[in-house]
This record gives sequence, C-alpha cells and structure tokens, in this order.
Amino acid sequence: MKRNVLRGTLVAALIGTSVLAVPASAEEAKSEEAKSYEIGMTVADLTNPIWAEVCDEVQKKGEEMGSTFTVVAANNDPSTQVAQIEDFIQQKKDAIIVSAIDINSVESAIKDAQDAGIMVMCYGIHTNTYDVSYTNDNAGAGQLIGEQAAQFINDNYDGKAQVGLLTFYENQECKDRGEAMKKALAENAPDAELVVEDSCVVADKAMTIVENWLQTYPDMKVIMSIGDGGGIGANQAVKAAGKQEGFGIFAVDGTIEALQLMANGDPIKAEVAFGAGWQLGDGIVEVILDSLNNGITEKDQVTPNELVTVDTMEDWLKEWKYEDQIDLSKLSK
Repeated sequence: MKRNVLRGTLVAALIGTSVLAVPASAEEAKSEEAKSYEIGMTVADLTNPIWAEVCDEVQKKGEEMGSTFTVVAANNDPSTQVAQIEDFIQQKKDAIIVSAIDINSVESAIKDAQDAGIMVMCYGIHTNTYDVSYTNDNAGAGQLIGEQAAQFINDNYDGKAQVGLLTFYENQECKDRGEAMKKALAENAPDAELVVEDSCVVADKAMTIVENWLQTYPDMKVIMSIGDGGGIGANQAVKAAGKQEGFGIFAVDGTIEALQLMANGDPIKAEVAFGAGWQLGDGIVEVILDSLNNGITEKDQVTPNELVTVDTMEDWLKEWKYEDQIDLSKLSK
C-alpha cells in the first residue's frame, strides 16, 4: 500500500493519520530525540537546482534531529553510485538512502547493505530491492505537464504547435516523466508536433540545446522539461532569442528560481512540484528516522504532485512558506 505524504512538520500528517508514530510519553520522546544515527545518501547530481535545495535541507534537518546525513553526488554515473553505496557499507552507516540513477546497477550493492544489517531507503524512484521508500509519482507529474502544455497549445494555437522535450534518458525517474509528458500531449493536443527531444538536466547545457532548437525550428512555441535545470535553461534561451512572446515552457520541480521566473511573466507557465525543497528534505529525514526508531510501519510512501500556475502561485507560496523568497510585484493573472 502506498501513501501520499503531506510534509512540513516533524509529525507529517497523512489525510487523517500520521507518518510518524507519536511517542506515548515525554520520557519516550526524550529517549527518541537522544538517538543519533549515521546515514549516507547518494543522489545523481547536485548541480540540479531541486537536488541542491533538497539535500541542503536533509543535512540541516538531520542535524536538528541529532543525526548526521552524509550526502554525495554520483555525477550521473551508475558505477560511481555503486562505489558510494559500497563506501557507506564499509563505513557501517545505520542507513543508506539511494536515489538511483540506474535501478539495476545498484541492485547488488543494496543487497550487500541489507546483508550487513543496514536499512536501505529508496528516494525518488523505486529500486528493485529496498526496506522503505519515499518516492515520486513521476508518471503522474509528467502527465500533468503534458496536459498543461496541450491546454496552452489548444488555447493559443488552435491545437497546432511545434514542441521540444528536455528529458534525461540516463535516469529511470526522469524517463518516466518524459514518456508521460509525450503521451499526455498526444492525447490532449493530437495535432501538436513533438519535433525534437534531448537529454539534459543542467541549465547552461539546456540553454545551448534550446538555442540550437530555435534556429532549426523557428516556429517552435512550447518546451516541456522533466526538471527545472532544463526549464530554466530553456527560459534563458527563449528570452535571448527574443521569442518569449507567446512561448510556453512547462517543467517539473517547482524550485524557487523557476517560480520567480513564472512570477516575472517569463515563458515558464506551469510547474509540477513534489512539495517545496525544504518539505522534501524534511520528509526524507522524517521517514528514515521514524523507520529506524520505530520500525517500518509503511513501506511505501509517496510525495504529492502539486500543480503551480500563475493563478495558483500565491496559494502555494503560502503553503510552502516562500512568500519572502519570491517577488510577486510583476505577477499578472
């Protein structure tokens, strides 16, 4: 059974229930607070803006809870990620959190960790083997983006427009988003044409890619991106080419930088977030520490998909406590 986790406090509420077991007494609470763990976490890439936000919060929240979270990036190299897991095993971590680049590559290393008595949590996407998971509905997020792009095309271009897709083939989580985007676009704007797709999650590389797209396909009006690295880079390229009027960019992550661009009236028109970066970081810490302290009561927990548009932005900023971080003076509904 999967649960949709609504994060934001130490005891994160789940539609009428609780992710974390509430201590029955002050003595138990004190005892749990005193427990300290050494936890390793391996992610694909820390140059991606959402990963930077999430992992920074993981380390801050972990320290607040009295545990140490060592976060390493594999630079999108599956073999490096396997070596990182093996290093964590040698260091005798209490738990290892894996955001897998390639779920098959890490399989043996995860089993080795479990054999060593180390709890393994998968984050973002399910690995084949794990003890507890905190994952995203990647296909659902991609579907929302594809639907938003299709609506934009139907509303502004009578259902016909050239579309580019920034995906990331090297990561299953991102592939799932991209495939769902393509499917939803085809279903909701069948006369739209996906003319090009490329693999990229970093803003500067995405900017170069999209600059070339716009020269090859000067009539392109829409770009979908599996992450904000691509979306932000695409936004820069479209503006640099002077094509921002009537252009729509739709991306996953909902980072502060991307939301600010949306508020400014830039080409970014909609974002799907799994929660604020700090909420995701807190959720990771809460799920793994609760599992270590109380045993695994819910093996599979899922982040929500939260659609942010110009019309809903102010409400989400309040929910995420971002009001003081984003300037809304140019926001026009």
